[in-house]
Amino acid sequence: MKFSVGDKVVHPHYGPGAIASIERKELMDGTKRYYVIDMPDRGLTVQIPVGKADDVGMRMAMPKTDLARVLVILQGRPHPLPQNYKERQERIGTQLRTGRVLHLARAVRDLTWHRKLAHLTRTDTENLRLGRDLLTAEMALVSGDSILNAGKLIEATMTAALAHTPAQA
Repeated sequence: MKFSVGDKVVHPHYGPGAIASIERKELMDGTKRYYVIDMPDRGLTVQIPVGKADDVGMRMAMPKTDLARVLVILQGRPHPLPQNYKERQERIGTQLRTGRVLHLARAVRDLTWHRKLAHLTRTDTENLRLGRDLLTAEMALVSGDSILNAGKLIEATMTAALAHTPAQA
């Protein structure tokens, strides 16, 4: 996929940002073009070779209309997670590695419910934090709101869901 300056994009490992420029660099093996992605919420500028963007899984940020879908997923019934921590962490890790916003929302929802019903391991807790951080950052980027407000919206949505929806264990 080709991206343009100003496009809002998501790198599956670094998170969301905007393409600030496309630069040419002279290297030993010739000239290469790079997307320069500004990620202000993380204080990063990342350079991705134009020819490798698809290989690393870079994608356009979700459309603003998908914000409502994310909130519906967070409010929805959780999918029960395996009690075996290795199986659970593999499933959640797979969802997080996709970098896709709807997968992130499902992982956050399911781990938040699991935390209410059972103990989270250190890795589960780290996966929940990572999923929430990535989800929060993309929601903020797309909505034009602050990271703080996007995080508060996720927290309020999950708090309401936990209070009003019986878990399906």
